[in-house]
Amino acid sequence: MDAPVKFRTAASPGTVPVDPYRAFIFPNNIRELRRRAGYQKLIGLSHRLPGLTYIRLSKIERGEVTARAHELIEVAGVLGVAPDALLLDVDAPGFSIEDWATPFVNMPMLDLERERFAVLLAAAVRHLRSTDRSLTIQAIGERHGIAPVNLSRIENAQRSFEEWNAPTRLAIAELFGTPSEAALRARIDQLHRGGELDPWMSSVSDPDERLRRTRERTVALRAELRGDVAGVQAVPATIATVGDPAATIAVRGIAGPDGLVLDQETGERIPPPPGCGSQVIALRLCRATLGAGLPGQAILFIDPDRYPVAGGLAAVREAGGFRILAVAAGMDGMLVGHSQSPQRALPLNDLTQHEVHAVVAARFV
Repeated sequence: MDAPVKFRTAASPGTVPVDPYRAFIFPNNIRELRRRAGYQKLIGLSHRLPGLTYIRLSKIERGEVTARAHELIEVAGVLGVAPDALLLDVDAPGFSIEDWATPFVNMPMLDLERERFAVLLAAAVRHLRSTDRSLTIQAIGERHGIAPVNLSRIENAQRSFEEWNAPTRLAIAELFGTPSEAALRARIDQLHRGGELDPWMSSVSDPDERLRRTRERTVALRAELRGDVAGVQAVPATIATVGDPAATIAVRGIAGPDGLVLDQETGERIPPPPGCGSQVIALRLCRATLGAGLPGQAILFIDPDRYPVAGGLAAVREAGGFRILAVAAGMDGMLVGHSQSPQRALPLNDLTQHEVHAVVAARFV
């Protein structure tokens, strides 16, 4: 077994929250219970679960995406345990995310300065887009050649700046109006010293924020496995932008055929949470089809300017309404949206950007 992750320290991280475990949003017992059941390799378990792709199962076991309740039930059935046994309590005495993540970490050493700049860059991109509403996903792709999936990875600090190829690094510099990588770093450092990036950094990389989200996801899953969702309070936003907390927006969403949510006003109004942009849409779910703490009583906040990421949710506009999809990465790395009513998979990268909206927050009401 590899040694726990350590930092290669170079300079003080200052006030930048650097969370090397930010990718592990769903610690669980699947790996341990799989091995106890005699499945030493994940592929063996995958063969017993035709309803789950190997890639999806791997991401769930590695804690990179949150499982849905029906997926836990399927896995638990094969392993011969109760579904609730697959869940972990991150507040239990002796639990350590460092120890839990050790089998899944490829590099035993992390470069603190690279991690720090990745977080600052993610916060800076969010800050830039919040101050210049013309910088939509489509505009950034057309003007700077940064694909939506790469923009999402940059905004979520999923890759260090040094890991991007030279054309992408140059495109990022151009996005900020800087002529070189050195000028880009100077510009981002200036924004950081001025405190302009502070509102975004905790949502990008903060251990406390990660733990809070994990707790809420686990509570929601336990409630759904019990068939009791009434006590669940909220699902946190995944994107943080500045908005007017006093404003309210109309809630849309009337039950349609085959799981479609019709684009019609309900007469309700609701203040959008901090995780939403200026074009946010509040969409009431009309039936519980996705699991993982999203019952029919939830209102989803969808943002046309945000592109979904693997492990999240997306709203795809169809004739007359929206269809809510769970997003995963396919074998070729492209994003695929899965719906349960009816059961089907849609390659999101083949759809126009105006049809696919990221779900950036949810509220149970």
